[in-house]
Amino acid sequence: MQESSIWVTLSEALALLGVSRKTLYRYMDRGLLSYRKAANGHRYLSKDEIDAFLASHPANANIQSDAQTQDYSALIKQLSELNNKIDRQNQLLEIMIELYKPETMHELMVKRKIL
Repeated sequence: MQESSIWVTLSEALALLGVSRKTLYRYMDRGLLSYRKAANGHRYLSKDEIDAFLASHPANANIQSDAQTQDYSALIKQLSELNNKIDRQNQLLEIMIELYKPETMHELMVKRKIL
């Protein structure tokens, strides 16, 4: 698996594979599809690995036109970029929350402009 691969959520993988959530989990449990688990606990699968799986398991492949596949690829790339931005914003928010935490009641009152 390449590091520069596009990573998709389980929902996106379900749409690409055309299988149920239970079946997707079976594939992952049996090692047919590998995944990465992010810090937030969400699983992400490689788009390249899904494509290779579909090529080697044609019975599981959705029948899609080339135009639909290209549209899906563009959407998945955009969703992946948005997920990365959201993860970065969450990290920054956690840092800001940590920096804001007052240690004493006096600091809290100063931050709230009560004093």
